Amino acid sequence: MDLSEWKRALDAEFAGAEGEMLALLEELVNIDSPTASGAGVDRVGDRLTAWLAEAGFDTERLSKPPIAPDEAWQQGLGHARTARSHSLAAGPGIAFIGHMDTVFPEGEAARRPFRVDRAADTVTGPGAADMKGGLVAMLFAARALRRLLPCPLTLMFSPDEELGSPTGSVALKSRLPGALAVFCAEPGGLGGRVTLSRKGSGHMRLRVTGKAAHAGRNYEDGASAVIDLAHKLLEINELLDLDRGLTVNAGMIEGGISANSVAPWAEALIHLTYRRLEDGVNTVESIREAARRVHVPGTSASVSGGLRLYPLERTQAGDDLFALVREAGESLGMRLTGQHYESAAESGLCSSALGLPTICCMGPEGEHIHTEQEFLRLSTLVPRAKLLALSALEAAARFGSQA
Repeated sequence: MDLSEWKRALDAEFAGAEGEMLALLEELVNIDSPTASGAGVDRVGDRLTAWLAEAGFDTERLSKPPIAPDEAWQQGLGHARTARSHSLAAGPGIAFIGHMDTVFPEGEAARRPFRVDRAADTVTGPGAADMKGGLVAMLFAARALRRLLPCPLTLMFSPDEELGSPTGSVALKSRLPGALAVFCAEPGGLGGRVTLSRKGSGHMRLRVTGKAAHAGRNYEDGASAVIDLAHKLLEINELLDLDRGLTVNAGMIEGGISANSVAPWAEALIHLTYRRLEDGVNTVESIREAARRVHVPGTSASVSGGLRLYPLERTQAGDDLFALVREAGESLGMRLTGQHYESAAESGLCSSALGLPTICCMGPEGEHIHTEQEFLRLSTLVPRAKLLALSALEAAARFGSQA
């Protein structure tokens, strides 16, 4: 089949699909799934895999990878999921990826549930755009491709992308090597934008241990972890280089036991973003070096974490994939443009770590993500699902012939 024939077939597959897509999206949006709520994320995963199993896919809840002792908080995360049109032995073929977690707390879905406003052309509710709309687009595109795609199709669903994908990235690395192309259904930019490059990110925890003492009676017997941490953070802040797109942010700090006690402990959560993988690697090492320097005698420090999501850097393979996506878009009446995005996603890992042709923000268009003003553009829900499916068909034909 050629492009026009595929388009006609997809038009038939998606005829009257909007209502069914919105019904599923309502279910997903009204499930609270903050990253730290493994139970909530797993409820989303159960719904996705049940839907895909009914559509004829083999589904699997993946076991959690080994968790490092200094990252024990990951034990409470949800499980990665996968669905396949073929057996594992057939290889991944074309891959669709997305995440099930959101940044919003428990109770948010009850406070401002799913809502459709046709006059405003919006769908709202926690995670409607980022990225439960993308999950729905993935599912309906996958169902349409079951009889059309000439190669395997693999869907991957991460439980923890919003915290850097510490376990989801392990699942991607284990299941996607050798994929022909990867499409990430993060929300598309308004006006037909998809993402060709984006930053990588890292998450680190810096903990300083000191010695407690009464701050008035015998201050000299203590060793302040708070003061030592402050010195370290000022040094780490010097790594900031906005001209290079390198950010280093100590966004959360805790420590001490009372105002009149010398602090026996203190810790900071540090987030970094970077455009080039080399910058990320060097910054992590610089943070570790800063942590090793002692500013208050009697204190010691430990660091956990590191790079989480790698940057999506421009490659020839990625540009070739974008050319196919743009061609598919034109056949659907879309004028697509490529953009750089200043935050990280799992698409970068697929490109940088696995070396796969990858394109991001293929999901329905949305804006104001991570805020209460987040919305999904209703009129793009069905077209973006079609775009995913048609782009997959083109990529299978082009890249499959080169395999």
